[in-house]
Amino acid sequence: MLRNMVRQRFGVHSAPVELIAIQGNRITYAGAADALGELCDADTRVIDCQGGMVLPGFNDAHCHPFAFAMSHIYLDCSQARCIGDILAAVRGQAGRARNQKWLRAAQVDLSSLAEKRLPYCWELDQAAADRPILLVERSGQHCTLNTRALSLCGIDENTADAENESIGRDPVNRKPNGVVSGNSERIARTIPPPTEEEIQAGLRQANQVYLSLGITSLQDTSWSNAYHHWQAWHSFKQRGLLAPRLTMLAGYDALEELKEKGLRTGHGDLQIRLGAMKIALDESSGVVHPSQEDLNQAALRTHLAGFQLSFHVPDVELLQMSLRALAFVRDMALTPCARPRFEHCPVCPPDLMPMLAESEAIVVSQPNLFQQTGPAYLDQVAGEQLNWIYPYRSFLDHGIPLAFSSDAPLTPCDPLQAIQTALTRTVSGGGILAMEEQLTLIEAIDAYTSAGACATGEEQEKGQLAPGQLADLIVLSTHGKTLPEQFGTAEVVMTLIDGKIAWEK
Repeated sequence: MLRNMVRQRFGVHSAPVELIAIQGNRITYAGAADALGELCDADTRVIDCQGGMVLPGFNDAHCHPFAFAMSHIYLDCSQARCIGDILAAVRGQAGRARNQKWLRAAQVDLSSLAEKRLPYCWELDQAAADRPILLVERSGQHCTLNTRALSLCGIDENTADAENESIGRDPVNRKPNGVVSGNSERIARTIPPPTEEEIQAGLRQANQVYLSLGITSLQDTSWSNAYHHWQAWHSFKQRGLLAPRLTMLAGYDALEELKEKGLRTGHGDLQIRLGAMKIALDESSGVVHPSQEDLNQAALRTHLAGFQLSFHVPDVELLQMSLRALAFVRDMALTPCARPRFEHCPVCPPDLMPMLAESEAIVVSQPNLFQQTGPAYLDQVAGEQLNWIYPYRSFLDHGIPLAFSSDAPLTPCDPLQAIQTALTRTVSGGGILAMEEQLTLIEAIDAYTSAGACATGEEQEKGQLAPGQLADLIVLSTHGKTLPEQFGTAEVVMTLIDGKIAWEK
């Protein structure tokens, strides 16, 4: 019988856990170190963490793992600080990858570029005019094409905008400038899909990143997820391309297909599970604020089909609409709504806090997005309204559950960076936004561990250092520092999934 034991110097909870025993893939003991002699036998392996901190594995409650994986096969332009940097990177890629028919680049951060815009098609032509180029902005909502790529996509001066698509144009001659916003079907049809080799390479790289950051569970919240994505994730898991456990949220457009397959929330196992249905009519339809009636009916149909509700809530208006839709479902349905989710919810005025608490919804937020967008809020919002921005303390004080996530590849998926942001409220550039809304270290860690499990109804399986829980653990080196303001120096040195070491530094 094999038992792994991890010595822990600091505990997340009030009573420090000094020793953890694992049998199979479950924790069997979590408590004082003096039990070591009783638990050990000849087959026991003991891992001494040398004063490090053991935590439950991080649970990224809102991310896009396939897009994150594919970002590893695109040219990374995240460090570009001007359009010239982008052109130099693309030019270098063109020279290195002469066998690539398309040059694909991503992770352009407009806020970091001196020009605050994407390069135009004639600028990209300077880097490589003979091959089509696709350059994707960090959010995925905007891209730019060179002249060759525009031609292949059938976009010219006579092309009208399609549904959910906006073609940028020169203000003088009205010719396309290469920038396209929205969900362009014509571009999606034209760009060759990644090859099997590229998919495997991207997933393997992403897998190592997740494990090195202590992420043992992922929740894929892509609004376009359908049955074939469910099948693909099964294949990826079976081939060992992704070690963290995966919960896939389905998109509302796939409701009928999934119903026909007999699928609903909770289908699957401990490795891959079908989660909530994401109602993101603004993303799927391109209408920023859909009608209340459409949102009500979508929520009711989703609930009656046996799915947990997940609302896309990027602004205050959609927060209000989602609250009304949830109330509508509860008035119309005979069965209760199990743990509805509000994805993002970056702004919440005080007068909506009681309604949000009454809804019993869990807010799934992204501290790294707060860190990136904070400077814009500091520039554009004044006075007490700054306390409405990512109001973490107010959420918890009102009894509103809060789970943390990354939205990667939109933002970096480092949980330690996110926890540090929640502790200090420090945003990009060094400014501090609404210090009154900071969390304690325990609260921030819980938001990235146990709260993520609660968001999918799996709190009995993972997220805590307790007997019976899955042995998904991470070991942090804190370099002897434990105070919240020093937590940013911590680093993951070991990640365990199912009681086995999946990665170590």
